Amino acid sequence: MALIAGALGVGLSWVATRGLLAWGGGQLPAGIPVGMDLHVLLFTLGISLLTGIIFGIFPALQLTRLNLQGTLREEGRSSSPSYARGRVNGLLVVGQVAISLLLLIGAALLVRSYERLLKVDPGFDSQNVLTMNLSLPTVKYAKPVDEIAFFDEVLRRVSEISGVRTAAISATLPLSAKRITPMLPEGQSNVPLAQRPFIDIEAVSPLWFQTLRVPLRSGREFTAADSQQAPKVLIVNETFVRRFWPGQNPVGKRVVVGRWTEGGEVVGVAQDIQNHGLGQEPQPQVYIPFPQLPWPNMNLLVRTAVPPETMISQIRAQISSVDPDQPVTSILTVEDLMNNSRTQPRFIMFLLGAFSLTALALAVIGIYGVLAYSVAQRQHELGIRLALGAGSGDILRLVVKQGLILASSGVAVGLVAALLMTKLMSTLLYKVGTHDVITFVFAPLVFLGIALITSYVPARRATKVDPIEAMR
Repeated sequence: MALIAGALGVGLSWVATRGLLAWGGGQLPAGIPVGMDLHVLLFTLGISLLTGIIFGIFPALQLTRLNLQGTLREEGRSSSPSYARGRVNGLLVVGQVAISLLLLIGAALLVRSYERLLKVDPGFDSQNVLTMNLSLPTVKYAKPVDEIAFFDEVLRRVSEISGVRTAAISATLPLSAKRITPMLPEGQSNVPLAQRPFIDIEAVSPLWFQTLRVPLRSGREFTAADSQQAPKVLIVNETFVRRFWPGQNPVGKRVVVGRWTEGGEVVGVAQDIQNHGLGQEPQPQVYIPFPQLPWPNMNLLVRTAVPPETMISQIRAQISSVDPDQPVTSILTVEDLMNNSRTQPRFIMFLLGAFSLTALALAVIGIYGVLAYSVAQRQHELGIRLALGAGSGDILRLVVKQGLILASSGVAVGLVAALLMTKLMSTLLYKVGTHDVITFVFAPLVFLGIALITSYVPARRATKVDPIEAMR
């Protein structure tokens, strides 16, 4: 039986692995092969043999201790199962229930976390915004002035396309951070460069805030006057202000960025955006005009009045008119970026959900099997109860009670394990506590409800025992 089950398990695993690679291969660790090989087959064979031996040796040992005279007697065939055997079966079911409830609670926590993730306000408007990457070759664009001239011309031509509302460039895409640098905000102790706080830094063009519709809380946006030769200026986010200048007006203050010899002036404060992903709290960030922090690898962001996918060929054509040899890569909408940021949490939720449902099915089968076996072994006892006046409801409650005791014991053990183990999931959850009350109440109730339904089937069968036939 164990070898047959192992063979079936290998087949199911092969199908599941193919489906897993097709659906979520991008979320699996890079460089680690995922598939069926000789090691997997040998492991499965070993587990199957070990299972068959371990779970076959206990009933075999019980057979060696049988009372031969009692077994050969007529009444020996109808005796109720021993207490020890029933206790072992019950403990196995309790263990199944505990493990499945632990997984079920973990999956429920991830579902609630993912639900919260879907409702996160990213801090910008993701509708109708197309992004693409432009990485300038350093051989052709060796000087910063050449990079600035290229992107200025691209923005000018793309902005003139019919259907384009605004266009801008940025070093990083929304929901991500690429560069950090040590900074010295005004009012902080003048410490060596390596000891200064490292802050996210972003180079953007003047219309970046309009393109993503990131509102300014105070001050102004960047303009074309903030050129390479102009005094250095910057815009900070709300988190930056709360950290370094709480309760103060940041506009007009200065920040020394990296190895700048003098600080740049803060000209505006922008609303926080999810700059480290939807599942992370916003971090302090500084925006600098692209001409004052040129970079060869930039991202073009275009807000359109029509579906952005329909504008790709026209935007490509304008970029090619500036430089026919310039490649355009990573063409995505901001909506795609947001969906991609949710892919990993969704993938983990799906995996744990699949494992928990499998464990739940095994626990249900275990409860049903123990009760069905108990009813079959206790037919003589049930027949006597019925003959002495017990009603169908009494028998029904007797068997259902046995199932609920097993399920409740497993639920109690599973809850204790979940309280201890779910702390390990804290990094996977977003705005959901590891001891979320709703989850820890709802999951056990669902499990007990399923156990009640599962117990009813063999209980119903027990009420149909014929007393005369059972006592022969």
